[in-house]
Parts: sequence; structure tokens; C-alpha cells
Amino acid sequence: MLNNIRFDLSDYLIHFFRDVDLSGPEHIFFPEHARFNNIAHSGKLDSLFLMRCALRHHKLFATWSYRGGRPTIYGTSPAICFTDMPLAAFIQTSNERLARGENIGRYAFMIPKAAMFAEGARPVIYGLSGEVREQSANGGDFRILDQQLMPLREQYRYVAYTIGDARHIDWTHEREWRWPYRGHDMHWSDDGDMVQTLAEMPGLDLSRTSIEGMGVIVKDSMDVKKIIYDILTLVDSQIIHKSMIRFVIPLCDIERFGDITNPARVSHIINQNSIDLSPFFSITPQRAKEICTIVDNIIKDNVDKRLHSDKHCDESYGKSWVWIADNQSELVRALIAKRRLIVSTEGRYLLDISDFTDFYIMHEEFYCKKIALALAREFYVNASYFTVRGATDCDHIPSYTGLTERDHPFFNSTIAMD
Repeated sequence: MLNNIRFDLSDYLIHFFRDVDLSGPEHIFFPEHARFNNIAHSGKLDSLFLMRCALRHHKLFATWSYRGGRPTIYGTSPAICFTDMPLAAFIQTSNERLARGENIGRYAFMIPKAAMFAEGARPVIYGLSGEVREQSANGGDFRILDQQLMPLREQYRYVAYTIGDARHIDWTHEREWRWPYRGHDMHWSDDGDMVQTLAEMPGLDLSRTSIEGMGVIVKDSMDVKKIIYDILTLVDSQIIHKSMIRFVIPLCDIERFGDITNPARVSHIINQNSIDLSPFFSITPQRAKEICTIVDNIIKDNVDKRLHSDKHCDESYGKSWVWIADNQSELVRALIAKRRLIVSTEGRYLLDISDFTDFYIMHEEFYCKKIALALAREFYVNASYFTVRGATDCDHIPSYTGLTERDHPFFNSTIAMD
């Protein structure tokens, strides 16, 4: 509609991440296990760490937004919160609130508003016409409004609002939308214990949506490579389609453009910062075949040397792979194109050499180490071995690896260290 093309309106909803101190008054529930490639070195979880956790789990997490020990989400459905602020307003607001010492994120997802509406997101309702009366439910765990005032199913949308008296409450500046989680509240398991993994948390699973054209806002240019690494891993795992996330924008680049209140200007910046994933999937069949031939020759040359001895025997029954950690390299793109790599749940790109070593019982790890070294020299990539003990499943625990470069994009770590 022509009336919607205004500087104060946006086609996107923004879901931002804020820094969280797990011992502070505005803490969140963060499960004990977030996968081994998400490493919380501290109880202070920075917003980039949290955003990468969400991206890697391809899920926006629904919460109750506790303040002062009470949920701010009414009803029986935890929710995901968004702001309807245009990008320019979000940048200005985040700068001003951070300058005042308030906690607002500089890392965010931008999702087309029409797509989130189709998924069930709705604008909140600020205040009600009648006197607000609360009822307690489930032993006081839920905040329930009198259903004569508002149906239970819609109560997740209610936000308190009162102006002109001593008790001033006004959150309308947030222009909030919410998406309700309608499933079982998996903060708690059926036996009454808190859930143990981030994957079990309630939320919107992006892999089960048809969302396209969403974007990611990051603080610095150095963050872009990490986000592209995570996006590419999801695409290579066939968890999301490559059209789902279209752009990554560092705020430092946006702010140098000056005035971006014009919607056409914002669209131009988004287009300028779009990620073109097509080069990662455009390797020619001939080039992919050439690289795979080189890889096979490297494997065969190392295996044919028969350099193993009894002292190199694996400690116990298990399985080993060559782990090629650089997912944007030509080597990985060729092996992905030829379906030669397994992408594990945690995002390891694993090359199986068992066709060459099946007669070397208990020496597979030894040869994976040798081959990883040779591939690293030939293709200038970060390669190592990856082994599981007592199983053949690459997601099995315990596991062992030689990759210890903690600054590699595979690892998502908190900035703070305890």
C-alpha cells in the first residue's frame, strides 16, 4: 500500500539480542548444554554469543521475559518479542539507550513482517478498556487476565499501559510484536526437571518455516565472517534454504551512510550488503571432480605407504574422519558438491576415508591425521582428525580432535572469561 511507504514504517520486524548476566536481576534460563562448539566461559553471556547460539540451533527462543521475578508475558504461552522500529530508529535508539547504560542489543535478526505475520506473530495490545484484573493459575506460575477482558489465547499480546497518573507505564516506543509458542512449555520436562539442552527450548524453528529474505545485523565487520560460517553450515546441512538469510549488515557500515530514514535508502543499503551465497554452490562439475581426484590420490598415497605400527593402534572401538574446518574453501565446496562430506549436528565437515582403510583395523585415526596434514598443505585449509569412541555415529560422545584453534569460526565463545 502506498500509505505504508513512510520513514517511520518498516517492512521488517527486528528481534535483538542483549547481553545477559546469569547472576543478575534480569537473568534468563540458559540450559547446561548448548553443544560443545558453543562455549560459555562465563556467566556473562554477550549478545553475539547468544545470537550465534540461536542461529546454530535455527531457532528463535520463546521466553516469559521475567522482571523482578515475575513474567511480563501474560497467558500460558511464552513468546518471542520483536520491535517494529525501522532500521534507522533501531540504530538511534540502541545508541542512546547504551549511552544511558541501558541494556539493548547491537546484534539482531531482521525478518520480513509479512513472513512473521504468516507464522502467527501479531502486534501487542497496549492497555485495555476495562479495569485490569489478574487471576493466578498453575500455582501462580502464570499471569492470567480476567478472560472477560481478553481471551486467554490472545493474552500473550497484552502490555500494561497507563499514563497521566502517578503510576506511569508506557512501552509504546518499542512498537512491539510477539509470536506465541503454542507447544508444551519445554523449560520443564515431563518429570519436572529443567531441560538440559538448548535444542529442547521452546521457540520458532526456522527450518520449519518458509521465511525468505531475512537478514542479520552485527556490530562489527569482523563478525560477518562468523555469521556467514554459521549460515553456510545450516545450508550445507540442508536445514535451511540458501534464500532464507539474504544479508548481513555490520552497524559500523550503516552508520557511515548518515541519514537512512528514507525506506528506499534502507533498501539500497540492504542490497549493497546482501550475501551472495551462489559462489559457494557454483563450482563447476569438472573442477569439483578434479579436486576430488586430488583428494583421493592424497588418501591413497598415505594409505599405501603402510606407515602404521602397533603403537599407532586406536585405543578402543570407534570411528575416525578427516575434519576440514574451513567451510568456505574451494576444497570443502567441491567435496560438498560431490556429496563426499558429512556435516555433523555441531557443524563439523567430515571426510570418511574408510573405503581406503577398511583393512587397517584400529588404525583409522592414524591415517586421518596423516591425510589431514597433507590436505592442509595442498589446499591451505585448517584440517584435523575427529574421532568418536565406542560408536560409528559422528555425534557420539566421547569424541576427540586435534583442532584447538579457539578463534576459528567453528567455536562460538563468550567474550567474558571467569
